[in-house]
Amino acid sequence: MSKPTSGAEAADSALTPLPPQDFTATDGLPKPREPVGHIKIVFSGNARNRDHPIHDISACVMAAGALFVAGDEACSIERLTPARDGTLANHRSYPLAGFLDLLDPEDEMDIEGLAVDDGWLWVTGSHSRTRRDPRDDGPEHGSIHLGRLADLKDTRPRCVLARIPLVEDGQGQPEPVRRDGKRHAGMVPRHDKHGSKLALKLTRDALLGPATRLAAKEGGLDIEGLAVEGDRIALGLRGPVIRTYAVILEPVIEPKKSGKLHVHGDVCKRLVDLNGLGIRDMRRRGSDLYILAGPTQDLNGRCAIFRWTDWVGEPPENGSNVQLHDPEHLFDLPVKFRHDHPEGIDFWTDDAGEPRLVVFYDNPNPQRLNADAGTILADLFALD
Repeated sequence: MSKPTSGAEAADSALTPLPPQDFTATDGLPKPREPVGHIKIVFSGNARNRDHPIHDISACVMAAGALFVAGDEACSIERLTPARDGTLANHRSYPLAGFLDLLDPEDEMDIEGLAVDDGWLWVTGSHSRTRRDPRDDGPEHGSIHLGRLADLKDTRPRCVLARIPLVEDGQGQPEPVRRDGKRHAGMVPRHDKHGSKLALKLTRDALLGPATRLAAKEGGLDIEGLAVEGDRIALGLRGPVIRTYAVILEPVIEPKKSGKLHVHGDVCKRLVDLNGLGIRDMRRRGSDLYILAGPTQDLNGRCAIFRWTDWVGEPPENGSNVQLHDPEHLFDLPVKFRHDHPEGIDFWTDDAGEPRLVVFYDNPNPQRLNADAGTILADLFALD
């Protein structure tokens, strides 16, 4: 009769040493793709001021060689155009109150998505609720006032979905205007309690309604991606992620002659498998939809690029039964600790004529930001 073994001894005897694992290879997490180049962007103004848009770029879009960016704490769109030295410069700011009838032009809109299609610049706010940062209350022995922490900020200024006409200025660059002939800037009409008619529909949605009562980055509803193709509007959600699946909204929008954007019926929802990640930005290229995916919470974590092939050819289905979409994973982005959070993507052609994916970052690391010169670097990645 063999000698009985203890539980610990039995566990030890059952273990077989594993060979060393390379979790940056294809048998684990993919090895991040490194950038092949950079674009230098030159801003005007005092970039040493933390309120300057250079510090919190949260949305971007290219239009006829020009670049539009926006910050998540701003109420304006910034335009930069090509300069002779190869940079994007000639910075000009366009306050959105000059185009849209905002609830309060000074309130933070949290612009998280920009898109250009058929001569229109589209803009979306996050539509999210937020919680104050307890560190803003001062040191006070390191304590946190739970009553103030429990109070969520007013989300109504963030409930903006709008489009603005683009025209050519005197230098042949795209410029937003309030009116161009019969084209009028306009937005989804406001709603006194919920912020907008779109936000009202989301609060009443059986799947997403509960998330509209939570703070962003805590499972709350948070729009961070925008893509447009004709009369199709797609809004990518950073949160909530539903049973590991990201959500894309496709509301039916009917523009009125006045410029107002009327929302028809229920908002169509798409479920997308991004390996548990939420959507940080989207960009249409031809009929394909490229998705920047990342953590739903405000943390350092995996970010990746996915491609939904022929998104244009797959319109939304009925509201109660939908397919699960599985976009192709293209590559991961390098993860930085506390800095360089990928926030925006678009496409660029380098000097050799090669297509590149350009990535813009919030909370940039000091190596890519020169506040004294007002410059910041965006990364270029190869597209296979």
